[in-house]
Amino acid sequence: MKRLLAGTHAVLEAVRARPALVHVVYVESDARKALGTAAEEIRGRGVRIEERERADLDALAGHAKHQGVVAITGDYGYAEIEHVLSASTTLLLVALDEVTDPHNFGAIVRSAVAMGADGVLTLKDRAAPVTPVVVRASAGATEHARIVRVTNLARTLAALRDDHGLQVVGLAADGTCDIDALPEAPAGRVLVVGSEGKGMRRLVREQCDVVARIPLPGPVSSLNASVAAGIAIHAAARQR
Repeated sequence: MKRLLAGTHAVLEAVRARPALVHVVYVESDARKALGTAAEEIRGRGVRIEERERADLDALAGHAKHQGVVAITGDYGYAEIEHVLSASTTLLLVALDEVTDPHNFGAIVRSAVAMGADGVLTLKDRAAPVTPVVVRASAGATEHARIVRVTNLARTLAALRDDHGLQVVGLAADGTCDIDALPEAPAGRVLVVGSEGKGMRRLVREQCDVVARIPLPGPVSSLNASVAAGIAIHAAARQR
């Protein structure tokens, strides 16, 4: 099935990461000038560029903001857990427990990719899939990410801990350990981020070796899920 990507960053990152899957890039004439050397990069990777009227791009993109650039590409390639486990000898994974907001999902993927995380785990059900909104929210980082969809997150976390030696770290405001002071994790760790509002489910939390908090010395007592995840991913990556 074909999918549509809208926006300069999302399209460019798709071309850079998986050029063989990008069928065509449509650009408005004014946007083509703005692309500048990027247009040559797109062509250099063997991807066709065609000009289209603004109205045509609006019709293609629907409600998505496209900045005059739209690409038609193949299905998103979710990763297999086995592929992710072989990515590093000291893994850093980010697991999302029922994160349903596509903007939060995209922002977390962007942080994970930027901080060098080896993979992102999300649920097949009750969670946002990779959509054009998610790709745009991630500024195209989804195209570089290894995103794995699992059926049962609690069971997956148990296997990662018991079979692969990974430390499972939950993120919650009532955690017993500061995120900057995690125990050593020689084989790597999984950082678990709960859903917007509800946090981690009970069965998922029970699989955590430690539940960590982000100290907030200011007057605000909580953070948006994607902001908290970004801070925690940075802290975990620094302790790697």
